[in-house]
Amino acid sequence: MAYLQHPERDQPVYLVAHHTIGRRQGAVDTRITTAEISGIHAAIQWTGTHWNIRDLSRNGTWLNDQQLVPAKNYSLQHGDKICFGRANNPIWVVENLDAPENLLIDLRTGEAQLLEHYHLLPNESEPLASLHFNPITGQWQYEFTGNSAEGGNRSLVGHDDRIDCGLCSWQLFLADNQGATKELALQQLSITDFHLRFSVSAHEEHVQLQLQQEELTQPLPARIHNYLLLYLARARFKDMQDGMDQDSQGWVSIQVATHELGITVNHLNTQIFRARKQISESLPDAVDISNLVERRSWEIRLGCHQFEIHKSTQLEARTDSEEE
Repeated sequence: MAYLQHPERDQPVYLVAHHTIGRRQGAVDTRITTAEISGIHAAIQWTGTHWNIRDLSRNGTWLNDQQLVPAKNYSLQHGDKICFGRANNPIWVVENLDAPENLLIDLRTGEAQLLEHYHLLPNESEPLASLHFNPITGQWQYEFTGNSAEGGNRSLVGHDDRIDCGLCSWQLFLADNQGATKELALQQLSITDFHLRFSVSAHEEHVQLQLQQEELTQPLPARIHNYLLLYLARARFKDMQDGMDQDSQGWVSIQVATHELGITVNHLNTQIFRARKQISESLPDAVDISNLVERRSWEIRLGCHQFEIHKSTQLEARTDSEEE
């Protein structure tokens, strides 16, 4: 996470991949309000291997007491000292030159944590919400799951937005325009494009899951949340057998699901978050996993319609699209 040390504040100034400094409000990433600073005064840019600085101003930018030639790129080094406008203006120090990273910055402490492509909030042990990057739309989604009829509320969030969850608040810092590196071979894939293979032990103590999509096969170890996915798969398969249309298949009342599974609503929400996170970490970043479990008012269902269930050595269920 590359950053400069602000000359008048303790908190660092983290750098986006193309970072602008200047006086024009709303047009630059870091604003300096003194009169000699141009609207867009300078730019610091990640090239893929290193950081450059470029002067774009009328009054000059200074690097280690040397004035930069306007519009010329200069490579930055750790410990470099930068002044904007005049050589004797406050000094900004280059403290870190790592590649740009997406961050969550704690608004109370100023501490930054790396943002994962599927990130649980406020923490992984007791998640109340998630931040998730959708590689198909190129947008970040914030999903808060509470005990209301509108559970599963999703909203789009962007760079510099405030994220509130529980007693914690963060600033969302997105270091580049896309928010993630897309892998071209899997650029438009969703989890609903995958075939799910459930392997269930005889007494159903263990449920293993395998994901398949053409030549990609990804086995996942047994986890408690896999049983929730199995439960939803069985509900969807029953509706398929009853001839229901695809839009109506598999919807289960949250009240019924929690009663039959013997868990609370909060526990159910936690299992959904953890299932998404496990799959997100096992697949390339370009696969959208947000529809693994779909929601509508007081109901949920498995979003995937291609699956098979093997209990012990017997085939229990296989969706029509996979039948030979």
